[in-house]
Amino acid sequence: MKKLGIVLAIAALSFGCTVHQRGFTFISTKNVELSRVDMARTQVVRDRKGSDSRFWILCIPFAGSPTLENAVNDCLKDGDGDFIISPQISSTGWSIFLFSYGSWDVKGDVGNSLSNKSPEQIQPTTVD
Repeated sequence: MKKLGIVLAIAALSFGCTVHQRGFTFISTKNVELSRVDMARTQVVRDRKGSDSRFWILCIPFAGSPTLENAVNDCLKDGDGDFIISPQISSTGWSIFLFSYGSWDVKGDVGNSLSNKSPEQIQPTTVD
């Protein structure tokens, strides 16, 4: 009976939730020249992930507030691009006793609008 009381106390003092955000076809935090994006010639890296999170103990945060912008930037950096196609975005939060966690997570196909240059548009680099 004592074990049941402990389990019920933990369950009463803990909670968690993940919310999946919908409705994004294209997302970016950078300036993208849409007229240059030709999906037939644009380099796309599949299944890249990014996240931004924060952990708390006793209501003391151990980082800045997690933001969607930082999670998108992390995903763009992982895919070496400047836009994400069909992103899957979710926010997560949980708390148990005096410990809490919150995060934004982004997953998608990262494209680079500068990758579709024709060979004559690429400037040769010289080393002096």
